[in-house]
Amino acid sequence: MWPALAATSTAVRRISLGFLAVTLLAAGCTSASGSSAADGGPSITVAVIPGTDTAPVMIAARDGVFRDHGLNVTVKTYRSLQSEVQALKNGSVDIAAGDYADFLYEDAVGKASLHLVADGYDATPNVMEVLSRPGSGITTPQKLAHKVVATPEPQLITSGTGLPYSTETLATESVLNSDGITPTDVTWRPMPEQNMIKALSSGQVDAILATEPTIIQAESQLGAVEVMDSCSGPTAGLPLSGYFSLAAYAGAHNAQLRQFRAALASAQANASSDGSLQATLPHLTGMSPQDASLVTIGSYPTSLSVGQVQRVADLMLDSGMISTSLNVNKLVSG
Repeated sequence: MWPALAATSTAVRRISLGFLAVTLLAAGCTSASGSSAADGGPSITVAVIPGTDTAPVMIAARDGVFRDHGLNVTVKTYRSLQSEVQALKNGSVDIAAGDYADFLYEDAVGKASLHLVADGYDATPNVMEVLSRPGSGITTPQKLAHKVVATPEPQLITSGTGLPYSTETLATESVLNSDGITPTDVTWRPMPEQNMIKALSSGQVDAILATEPTIIQAESQLGAVEVMDSCSGPTAGLPLSGYFSLAAYAGAHNAQLRQFRAALASAQANASSDGSLQATLPHLTGMSPQDASLVTIGSYPTSLSVGQVQRVADLMLDSGMISTSLNVNKLVSG
């Protein structure tokens, strides 16, 4: 689940990551308008947390792209990744979109047997940053040592263990390591994302680890200064979020998932090329039109690169988030 809105608690981050929460949603979940296809086609229900990362699938459902591929698709929106995953496990939805670190963790520790359906959202420069107050003197990664950095709250991975607990913290610690900085020298403070700008402004924290639109809001409201790009160097182009089903569902619905992938690829290609995505974000996510026009948007892959997603699993193993290696190819082919 990759970027989250400052108006609610973060979902997927986590990459997200991720990971955008939504102000316009009622509690629980709702169906996206126009998300049903022609009667009689195979039916698929997709769980999302509305945000930049999931905008293409919501637009595709609204505009009949799935119907054109012979599918009857319903998109359900959720406030949290926990709610999404619970719906996936109990069969309320067939596919769930969210941050790679959380979903891969669920499979790696045996909480769910998952199938990776499609890649959803990949990092580009400046989609995930650490920012500080202007005049604080914290302008380089090295100056984060012994500082307190606010992060979005964890979703499926426990914090307080001294290990990364989200796509955001995983990516940021990887870059810190590559710069010769010990991540444990930084104090990470999870909090609701909507509270992070206030915490930075008041001096409760020295910096924040944020995704859009919190980045543009912190810059415009506080004049916040970029300390580091969390998706650079070893994490450049890192896959942030994807679409997952239960392995059992995938085994019984291969044809439907192929149709879904084809429709999603078309939707992601359109989102990358036609320039209409940012104009649609306010309606889909509750983001203000001004923020939507300024946010940095990552990339929407039109095919799944197992090797790319394996990078996330390998970073998780190297960081200690998981104790045994995870073979992403088995999540795709199994």
